[in-house]
Amino acid sequence: MAAAKLSAVSEQAIIHAKQVIVSHALFAGVGGKLPTNVQLLEEHGIVAGTIQRALQILSASEALVTRSKGHMGREITQLDTGTCWNLAKLAPVQLLMPSSGSIEIDALIKHITAKLTALNIAYFIEHQPGGEKRVELVNKGKFDIALVSKGAADNMSSALETWQQKCLKPDSYYSMQRLVVVSRADKPQTQWRRIAIDPASSDHSSITQKQFPIEEGFEYLETDFRHVPARVLRGDVDAGLWHITASPVPLELAGLQAHRLSEPAAIEQHQAISAAAFVVNPKRPELVALLDEINSRQLQNAQSNAFSSEDPYAKAFSSL
Repeated sequence: MAAAKLSAVSEQAIIHAKQVIVSHALFAGVGGKLPTNVQLLEEHGIVAGTIQRALQILSASEALVTRSKGHMGREITQLDTGTCWNLAKLAPVQLLMPSSGSIEIDALIKHITAKLTALNIAYFIEHQPGGEKRVELVNKGKFDIALVSKGAADNMSSALETWQQKCLKPDSYYSMQRLVVVSRADKPQTQWRRIAIDPASSDHSSITQKQFPIEEGFEYLETDFRHVPARVLRGDVDAGLWHITASPVPLELAGLQAHRLSEPAAIEQHQAISAAAFVVNPKRPELVALLDEINSRQLQNAQSNAFSSEDPYAKAFSSL
């Protein structure tokens, strides 16, 4: 019985060693270095024999292969993210995503979930509005990966570490073709005065203020950005910025029309904040390896294909 207990303790020690080693390896990447035996002992209480056994297990499965650099530690020469993750029994990934509906965001969500599935990494997904709120929850360690705009990531009161985020190209979160001003078709622009604005969204507020400067006589009315078409139809506001989502009834048939951003300052602001950004939990450095799996070109192609194959009956505005 004592031997069985000792064996269980030993097994737990090896699992712990694998988790620590794999977390360091996934953060460092191929060409990076693992901590030395002395560092692993001092920082994590892992003895040399356990380190060696853990490395043998990982190497035998070709999950992690290293080359000894003597007192400088071990250089990583081969790394398989999915196999490492599963051999080390790392925790599933908690995704915090925006509400789906727009082509750009749906393609981004599909890309990250497909990558996790291909790596055989378990994940859970929740959706929540508010980019800054999503970043805040991930930064506090309540979730692991948030998808937001670059604008939301840059707007955080406490700066994110560089390694915590991966930014894509402008247009990848808000395409210039899909972030539009909505108004009633029967109301000319010269009669626009009341403009919808969402103070809870720094992105919506900043572009709205550039497109409709208050010094030019526009009046702002607080509106959830998702409700802009409804509030325009009801006559509560004359116009408002809206990120196009699929619609069961074309909004043109309801009497709405869409206009592209026209003010140079608004277009410039769009380019500054419209990139997609994936932000990871600072308490889980191994998540960096998952950011590395995100392929910008594949995403660009997926979004482009989704635009070209959009269901014509789900288009809010067929003229765009």
